[in-house]
Amino acid sequence: MNHLHRLAELADRTGSVEAARDEYLARLDADDGLAVLTIPADAIVAAAEARRTRAASRCGRCGARLPAKRHRCSRCGLSAK
Repeated sequence: MNHLHRLAELADRTGSVEAARDEYLARLDADDGLAVLTIPADAIVAAAEARRTRAASRCGRCGARLPAKRHRCSRCGLSAK
């Protein structure tokens, strides 16, 4: 998992890009910290939004991934709508 994805996960959990960046920077060494500081806040927000979109495309019953065009879970048969 790269820095952007970890920051996006933390931003979802903390609700703030700044708080996520501060928490994440506290765990890194100087070189990785500089790399994280070059990631723009807009990219973190976009990655967090994409993460939420991916998380929403799972079956409510069994947790299997649901393709965008599929209307029924192939694992358990639950209707996606």
